Amino acid sequence: MIPFVLAVSLFLALSTGVGATCEACPNCDYESISISQGDACLNYWTCSGDTITCFYPSVANPGTFNNCSYSEPNDWPLNDGSSEFCFPYAGVNSKCEPGNDPYNVGTSACTASYGYVGGVNSGLL
Repeated sequence: MIPFVLAVSLFLALSTGVGATCEACPNCDYESISISQGDACLNYWTCSGDTITCFYPSVANPGTFNNCSYSEPNDWPLNDGSSEFCFPYAGVNSKCEPGNDPYNVGTSACTASYGYVGGVNSGLL
């Protein structure tokens, strides 16, 4: 009976993504809203193929978003977007949970085509 329980536990752990690694959008960009408020933060992301694009509210152009795109290979470097406000690389989340984790490295696939985050400092200005 114990081997059966261990086998089921292992299956559940693997199928639910426990231990998976995801590429993630940086929580905020380099564009400061104000000293007291801090930087503009992730509103939403998209994922297609091996590219993730992260959208942050623009301080310089209110009512629009800045986008930062990252692709494999070579540790997910910035491939589209301004280095003035985009981080040079996407982040890594070892928990691979919903939110800003668009790409699952273990399955080499997008976790979804779109994800809304909408945290502090993420709304259009």
